[in-house]
Amino acid sequence: KLFRHSMARVGELWVYPVKGCRGVRVHSAKVTESGFELDRLFCVIDLDGGVVAVREAVSKRKLPALATIETTLLDDDAVLELSAPGMNALRVPTTVPADDAEEESVVVEASGRSTTASDDGGWKLGELHASIVGCATAWLTEYLNRAGGKRTQTRYALARSARPLRLEEYPPIFPIIAKAASDTSYAARLAGNARRFADFAPFLVVNRASAEALSALCGTDYPIGSFRGNIVVYGATAWAEEEWGRVAFSSAEGEHKLELSKIKECPRCTVPCRDEVTGNFLFSEEKLKLWKVLKAKFPRKADDPEWGSWAGVFFGVYFGHGGRDVGTIIREGDALQALELRKWDAHLSRTWPSGHLVMLQLGALGLLLALAAGVLALWPTLSAQLVGGEV
Repeated sequence: KLFRHSMARVGELWVYPVKGCRGVRVHSAKVTESGFELDRLFCVIDLDGGVVAVREAVSKRKLPALATIETTLLDDDAVLELSAPGMNALRVPTTVPADDAEEESVVVEASGRSTTASDDGGWKLGELHASIVGCATAWLTEYLNRAGGKRTQTRYALARSARPLRLEEYPPIFPIIAKAASDTSYAARLAGNARRFADFAPFLVVNRASAEALSALCGTDYPIGSFRGNIVVYGATAWAEEEWGRVAFSSAEGEHKLELSKIKECPRCTVPCRDEVTGNFLFSEEKLKLWKVLKAKFPRKADDPEWGSWAGVFFGVYFGHGGRDVGTIIREGDALQALELRKWDAHLSRTWPSGHLVMLQLGALGLLLALAAGVLALWPTLSAQLVGGEV
């Protein structure tokens, strides 16, 4: 089984300096404790709470106009440039400059209060300490109030992460997190991993062959960029990434670089249903076609109980490095080798099954009960024959 994964390689590398905005394709990326360097280092926040909950990291789920902001890294990644239609380009430092050490501090919520409708007000994974990049407030406020399509006017700011959020600090709001308290294998998935303004984990791996298979199901090319993966794998078979329990990256010369372990397959929200450049839905007449197609093809994947309220169709896989191999440089063209396989539904065989498995088990139980009833009904006749010596 491992042999069919042996030709996989890193085809593309992406970092997304500002959560929700356009990504930057890079030829090499440095591994940090929270994923690739500069990935989701910044996010946009609503200072007044006019459109999004106050201090919540704004995602493209709530503000699709973020997709129209282009990000560019300059001066050896020391400067981030933001550009948008009708706006002069804005440049900000990626680190706190020495002459501006008094940037206003802010605590940003890693939550979905503004995007998830539920009785408890959505989900919350914790808080991240950050600083507000003062020079970006007027720029973002002017542009997003104009392009955001919202009736309410508010003040937007750019927040720079001061330290990452450790996955071990997550509250047990999803079963996969809660299991870590009693199951060492689940605790190991979170241990040593951290992220900044990404939704859940430090690395998201997507597979080009899976995107091609999805395109065939949709009847048109589905842009893999809409899935916003950090590592795009070439050379693997479709959906193979969902079986990778542990993978290793190495150079063309065979030098070991990085080892990643699967955390969990990524359930998809409405973001991959949108164009990565315009923010518009890819299929205007069937906005959630991605969900419909994947659910029809893989119905069991749309109802994974370990995700709880996040359960839904998934595409791509969250991986973590456990805090190891920090400082390593990953390059496009590096080889990927599957060291261990673990099917996406392995956990379902150890827990109370749902959906089709329940129906199958109930059917089998019904058949056994019917057979037992038949034997009991025939027992008087069989008993008489045995006593009479006829058998």
